[in-house]
Amino acid sequence: MPADVFFTPFDSAGGTDSLNRRVAAIVGGAGFFESLEPGAKVAVKVHPGERNNVTYLRPSIAASMARLAKGSGASPFVTETTTLYCRERFTPGELLATAAFNGFSEETMGCPVVVGDGTAEVVVPVGGKHLREVGVAGEIAAADALVVLTHVTCHDWTAGLAGSLKQLGMGCVGRKTKAEVHLATSLAIDLERCNACGTCVETCKSGAVVLGDDGAVLTEACVRCGVCIGFCPEQAITYRHDYGRFAEGLAEAAAGVVSAFEPGRVLFLNYMLDVTRHCDCEDFSALPVFGDIGVAISRDPVAVDSACGDMLNAASPAPGSSADCPEIALAADKIFALTGIDWRRQLEHAASVGAGTTTYRLAGP
Repeated sequence: MPADVFFTPFDSAGGTDSLNRRVAAIVGGAGFFESLEPGAKVAVKVHPGERNNVTYLRPSIAASMARLAKGSGASPFVTETTTLYCRERFTPGELLATAAFNGFSEETMGCPVVVGDGTAEVVVPVGGKHLREVGVAGEIAAADALVVLTHVTCHDWTAGLAGSLKQLGMGCVGRKTKAEVHLATSLAIDLERCNACGTCVETCKSGAVVLGDDGAVLTEACVRCGVCIGFCPEQAITYRHDYGRFAEGLAEAAAGVVSAFEPGRVLFLNYMLDVTRHCDCEDFSALPVFGDIGVAISRDPVAVDSACGDMLNAASPAPGSSADCPEIALAADKIFALTGIDWRRQLEHAASVGAGTTTYRLAGP
């Protein structure tokens, strides 16, 4: 049975016709917050962006959703989990500092900003092909409801398309599950290139690289985040990636998070604005590869990601961007042409493990 996906365009007619108001009307019409008990804890999941990234979802969007929840009698908090990779959201302190730097603080949100994995994870069974169980971030699992605000992007390193499933399967789980999903990646150091400069040792916050007699050595502590690759001045670190394995592991992790909530207690809002080729974990800016399209909303993460993928493929590449070439503009599947990754695989596997359906019915506000 197709899932309902509501869509509202980015463009406004002026006056009081703002995107935030239209989104609020759709969420209000769906009765999501009204169905909760007064004082219910609502986790508003965001990706606050890496430091020096400037295309992450605008803080006012999260603040608007928190205000809507609070006005309906709920008790919202904005949340994100620490990262497996070692940039500026690696520890709880770094995460909160970076979130505040990018505009996500209790003062701007009107509610607490909480580290999602600041408490012990809650383990749920999934019985997947790659994951037998999923550790849901403790603060998120303790909430009565979850609202996932997603900045839709492409993702040319792992997923092809980064939507609600990635927000769930990577952003709402503990570090153990993140690491298990990343088993799809393997790193290697070419000792003929390595000159034992120690840059990788200094870069790795996991302490997973040591200097041996012949050069740098990766230890079992390596979580395969790949940050060291970009810092190596000799280009001695390489990686191999099983895209299919990652897509399926991500889908299974997402299914685990959904299963931690009662049916109907999770809502997904996918914002197709500033759609870049890279996800917001990158610490640099890049031209969006598609123009601003709008917002897709659903209770089904698979359906909403499917709808967004279809809308991106129907759109024209942004002029002057890396997608602005005949090979991508004329492709039937522009996301695949841009990233080289079968982005639908994560959706199909997520559907097979009960996270949702790839079929949808698109409706207006």
